[in-house]
Amino acid sequence: MLLGDKIRELRLRQGQTVQQLATATGLSKGFISQIENHHTSPSLATLQDFARALGTSASYLVMQEEEVPCVIRASERTRLPLGASPVRVEVLSARPKRNLEMLMVELPAGLSAGDQREVHHGEECLLVVEGQVRLTSGDRIIDLGTGDSCHYDGRVPHAIENDGTGTARVLIAVTPAACGPMFEGNDNHTKTASVLHAVDALR
Repeated sequence: MLLGDKIRELRLRQGQTVQQLATATGLSKGFISQIENHHTSPSLATLQDFARALGTSASYLVMQEEEVPCVIRASERTRLPLGASPVRVEVLSARPKRNLEMLMVELPAGLSAGDQREVHHGEECLLVVEGQVRLTSGDRIIDLGTGDSCHYDGRVPHAIENDGTGTARVLIAVTPAACGPMFEGNDNHTKTASVLHAVDALR
């Protein structure tokens, strides 16, 4: 997919008009239309403005996606480094990341999100593979059991917790991808904070 097509797709997926994107980036409507229609190319600084406004990365916008399916064997999953956290998070989607990210999260019994609520651009959909969890989304509290799923807006403050008696396994799909910072740099504290953000501030 070409750069202009990616920008248009992300803008429409998030319900943004060209004017709203222009306001968010500080660019003109005409210039954005030229980019979306492949009549001009943005500078690196402008590309970063687009990435911030669309909740993605500059690398995703310019990445040439392969048409060959990306297969990740169960034994080859990337496990995110969470330090002493009892949460286990494995990445099931392609790396380097594309715009969709899929995570398998294991939550020990009684693991609570406390008062933590996260907000980010984009959407999430979770499926409870095993156990039971409680999803808090805005003012709503939703109890989910094995086989239940929930699709929600990431812009609404949200968190999940394991309120059951056994380990819960949850499959979470996120768009745009959220865990890129985990694979950059050597600061374990920063890495842990990034992942906890990506999996809704679980503690």
